[in-house]
Amino acid sequence: MPGRTDGVKTAVAAAAAASAQEITGLSLRIHGHPELGHREHQAVAWCRDVLERHGFGVEAVPGIETAFVATRRGRGPGPTIGFLAEYDALPGVDHGCGHNLIAGSAVGAGVFLAAAMADLPGTIKVYGCPAEELGTGKPAMLAAGAFAGLDVALTYHAWSGTALMEGCTGVRVFEFRFVGRPAHAAANQHEGASALDGVLLTYANINALRQFIRDGARIHGIVTDGGQAVNVIPERAACTIGVRAAERAELDRVAARVVDCARAAALASGTALEVVDGITLDPVRYNAALGELAAPHLEALGESVIRWRSPASTDFGNVSQAVPSLLFSVATWPEGVEFHTREAAAHAARPQAMRAMLTAAQAMALVAAELITDPDALRRVRDDFTRTA
Repeated sequence: MPGRTDGVKTAVAAAAAASAQEITGLSLRIHGHPELGHREHQAVAWCRDVLERHGFGVEAVPGIETAFVATRRGRGPGPTIGFLAEYDALPGVDHGCGHNLIAGSAVGAGVFLAAAMADLPGTIKVYGCPAEELGTGKPAMLAAGAFAGLDVALTYHAWSGTALMEGCTGVRVFEFRFVGRPAHAAANQHEGASALDGVLLTYANINALRQFIRDGARIHGIVTDGGQAVNVIPERAACTIGVRAAERAELDRVAARVVDCARAAALASGTALEVVDGITLDPVRYNAALGELAAPHLEALGESVIRWRSPASTDFGNVSQAVPSLLFSVATWPEGVEFHTREAAAHAARPQAMRAMLTAAQAMALVAAELITDPDALRRVRDDFTRTA
């Protein structure tokens, strides 16, 4: 960060020390009161309360009950930098992905930088983003225009290491609903057409397809309806299939082939097929210029930074395709702890996790300050975003 912003660094560090207990308390309250996607009413109320006490104006996002945008303006015009919070839990696992920490880090980054905004141009925003685990929160917020005018989006995620996420897989989800003709399975089976055969042949076709997808792509699914009675040719059957790939072109190519697998299955089984589109999550679009800004701040805060490509998916990928963005992790729990487990949920309330969350909050605040005070840094970020389009 240029020397002229040393005062901002000092202000952020002082605010972090003064507010650490408040932000830790927020994260622990969310952890102790897990709420599923689009039902995170208490988490939203707690986040809003902290932000409003630190001078943010908070507004709801029309049509999305548990989303919000909190805004704190500086002394004049300048770039707008956003910190993205998540706070939904997983069914049966609670905060097994550490979203209580993502909420705390984003609110913390806003609070830490708010202490210096009276002397800075520009605007900072904290986005309350629901239902990441469902993949529906940020896409809905994008459609509602919540991210319009945003120059850069920043977020943190729990992991066992400190890393800049250079990419992740996108995902497309389909439900295939087959309708056949019911008949007695032994007396007049020749009059039936098995919807279950449509599902089973879809799986067989997908298994044949696997040889022809690129490394890193994934196809996985479940049977959601396998028939109604063992002695009746199934009139209805259904399956849900997810397709993942690291590049959008490959994602769309494989997805089209998977739909063809289901159509061929319907033809072979003599059934009718309804294809229901589910969520589409884009791969994360990595901004190397933002990564180069963030790494020195993380290192100055005591972290050793690596680069990482995740095989998982996130609706942050959709934001990253619309706005220059960075997702990074700070070592939150021991190596070997897996996402979406009760072990991860337990670690998400421990001292190491709280330290990682506060480190991430400081790093985001410092990156935002650098973007606000250094036009060349923001230009490099914008150029990178344009170049990778």
